[in-house]
Amino acid sequence: MITQERIIPRPLSADALAAIGSTAEVCDILRAWGRPDLAARIAWFASDADLDEGDVPLTLESALGFLAFFGTVDSPDGKVDLGCAPEGWICAVWRFPDLRRVSLWFMDSDTVMYAARKSAGHFADLNNGSEVGSRALITERLLEKEEWFSWHTLKTGATHYRPNTTSPVIAAPATSEWTGS
Repeated sequence: MITQERIIPRPLSADALAAIGSTAEVCDILRAWGRPDLAARIAWFASDADLDEGDVPLTLESALGFLAFFGTVDSPDGKVDLGCAPEGWICAVWRFPDLRRVSLWFMDSDTVMYAARKSAGHFADLNNGSEVGSRALITERLLEKEEWFSWHTLKTGATHYRPNTTSPVIAAPATSEWTGS
């Protein structure tokens, strides 16, 4: 079990992701990254509490997809809302004050369904008309569009990052205030 005191690198390597065997471990990593709120939501979704007939708890594969994605992005305001679909898929939603919104459903560890709405109300086409794509493709397309994500250079001197490496960050701080649900 991973302790909160242990520094977990972000993003996780493919080997580190493959070694995760439970949603409890996903929660431990999120806590180590300073996100106990997300860990608590995932733990709730992974339990069988409050399920409607036919619903399934959050799947490990979906939690791994979210963890892999969340490990590659950084949100300066730390705001993301999580939900869980009846199929056991985690849904992560980023909302911006100018009505932009990005919703990602992690169908498994690599497949993502998305909806990304621009401030004018138009939906972004990230995968040639398909609403589903690989996590790497959807992440890349979200990063390509400056209105969604931009690259942020990490501060040097951080103990678990290499100096001069970069990671994506959601929008600009001025546009990334949390608007609530």
